[in-house]
Amino acid sequence: MKKIGVVCVFIFLSFALFADASSVMLESWNKLSEDEKWFCLLSEPLIETNQLSITTLNPEKFIPAGKRSISQQLLEDSWDLYSREDVLAIANDYRFKQIGPAVRFNELREKLNQTTQKSVQAAIEEIAIKNCLESYVIARLYFVAEKQDILGEYGLLAWDYGRILSVLRRSIAAGWLSEVEALEVAKPFIDELLNAYDSWEDYAVHYSLGSVFYAISEGIYYNDSLNLVLDSVKKYDIAVSEDEKDKVFTFHGIKFPGKNRNNNRILTYNDAVYKPSKEAASWILVAKVEKKPNDATKTETTAVNSFLKKKKNIPAAAYRLALLQTNGKNFVLKTASKAFEEALPAFENVENPSDLYFVFYIRYAFIAYASNDIKKMDSVIPKFNKGTFEVADLQYIYCIYYTEKAKTASYNKKYEDAVEYAKSALFCLRQGNSLQYLGLFDKEILRDSEKNLNNMIEKYRHKLRQIDQQRDV
Repeated sequence: MKKIGVVCVFIFLSFALFADASSVMLESWNKLSEDEKWFCLLSEPLIETNQLSITTLNPEKFIPAGKRSISQQLLEDSWDLYSREDVLAIANDYRFKQIGPAVRFNELREKLNQTTQKSVQAAIEEIAIKNCLESYVIARLYFVAEKQDILGEYGLLAWDYGRILSVLRRSIAAGWLSEVEALEVAKPFIDELLNAYDSWEDYAVHYSLGSVFYAISEGIYYNDSLNLVLDSVKKYDIAVSEDEKDKVFTFHGIKFPGKNRNNNRILTYNDAVYKPSKEAASWILVAKVEKKPNDATKTETTAVNSFLKKKKNIPAAAYRLALLQTNGKNFVLKTASKAFEEALPAFENVENPSDLYFVFYIRYAFIAYASNDIKKMDSVIPKFNKGTFEVADLQYIYCIYYTEKAKTASYNKKYEDAVEYAKSALFCLRQGNSLQYLGLFDKEILRDSEKNLNNMIEKYRHKLRQIDQQRDV
């Protein structure tokens, strides 16, 4: 009986605390203007996930003196935003659909709709080969193929705009924007969302499916991400009686104007599910193991390796298999050379070079250099003219290549060519030092390169002066 009594008291206190908290939330909510309410509502999923206030424009009313707000920490650590200018710039990019998952979703949907292949798998593999897609992008393609009809013409608009609205509210807490400024920037996003969806439930389900698209690229288990969002969006979607409407804070039954809904399907919580096909699930697992190899079980790693061997005509699979045999930087040269030669055919049918394309050929070129195969380097270097890939690793490969060309020219007593090659190598080395280094090979081999190249240039010029003096004599 004592236990029953304690449980009853606990339940009573829980209801009392909930009612009290709900009352406080209603009080804050009722002070907001109509636009401010929509601003808070549409950004609720991410704000609630981070356990911040959802009924005030500023999600953190109380920040201890001298402390960095939780919002500022999230903006800096998760979004790489550090100032008012950064926030306004990213809001502008999202507003004009220049960046964001919704943009990527639409690009992949367009590629799918342009293919003439009859099956989804054939279409995706064709796209993956022609565009040299990374594993996580292939996994995303399957998601697009399997969910594009349900998501409708607006795709992941809810996910993108809902998140950018949360960024604007956090910027208030960070002290970067005033509430008036944030609302002014938010208004176009709010208007577009209200006209695109039918209700809170419709919007929330579209938003939650966006979390799957995001999770796939981050190596996060998509169902965990989906359920986390659903917990947030359902928390205040509570059916209440007429008598309780003024006492309980709820989003239940909120309708949107929906002026631009067109023929898009109205989604319900029953639609908030993703059951990938067998092929899609395999690529999702590949992406997960690549992104977070330390979290992968032995069974998962074995399954991925087995799957990749069946897909070695696809660049992403071929590259991954080659990496597994080279063991990163500490590779056995003969094994690495053989592994990358076996992967090479998968890259020969690429029509639109991607980052993966350049990464593969940078490593291929370095292995050729390490194998003292300059002719192979000669065949690789033109590959880099097919696009731009501004990273230190590529400039260092150019440096290595031009250094070897300078030595060859000097050996053949073509000192003018040797000087130009050495100067090009020095230029590329300095360019590389100003760019992001991906660590595709150990740059320790370049440690004394600047000094050595300057010495080479002086040496070759000295040779040229000697030749001129001999001519004069």
